[in-house]
Amino acid sequence: ARVAGINDLGADCDFAIAPTGEIFVADSDNERLVSFHNGIGRLVLDESPHVERICCSPNGVLYVLTSEALQKLEGSRLQTVMTFETLPEDLEIVSPNAMFATKEEVIYVLDSNNNRILRFNPAESFEPVVVGQVPAEYELDLFDLFVTEAGTIYVADYNQRKVLAIRPGDATFLEVLECPGESRPTAILIHSRSLYVSMAGPDKGLYEYALPRGLQLE
Repeated sequence: ARVAGINDLGADCDFAIAPTGEIFVADSDNERLVSFHNGIGRLVLDESPHVERICCSPNGVLYVLTSEALQKLEGSRLQTVMTFETLPEDLEIVSPNAMFATKEEVIYVLDSNNNRILRFNPAESFEPVVVGQVPAEYELDLFDLFVTEAGTIYVADYNQRKVLAIRPGDATFLEVLECPGESRPTAILIHSRSLYVSMAGPDKGLYEYALPRGLQLE
């Protein structure tokens, strides 16, 4: 829908929604960060670095992931949380498909090329820790992730048409859902006791599923 202010978004965008309902969009094609709220679009940052992913915590903090650093929005400027130049080679983020922030301001990044999930915890100086690793022999294509308050991590596996979960401290993923027919999961969300899955394919749409009994309260 057209809004006042911004009507020329590029094709390569990522977005995040603040608790106020404001929608932030990283418009990589135009190298800027914009927002939409109550029918008004505004420029937040111009000539911003190439943004890989953005996400907003439940506290309203907007995080920005570039190829060089993890940053957060402070007013009209980006403040660096940590830089990646000193990271060991085995912890480099190759292809971030999704990012998630908790109310404790813990950041999770889904690194699709390496089939793993990295955690950046402020209590650990935001040093990255691998909290979920899929063996290299599995041909997965991880599209999205969601983290519950209890720390259970859900991921959408596009290739295998499944939603997987890993509990804190576990080493292996559990299968939560296999999508019907040829449908493939592209986005997931947990709310109350339901799993919401956006699917591509012949039966594309948004679907709601009851969580398995063992995962319902997480």
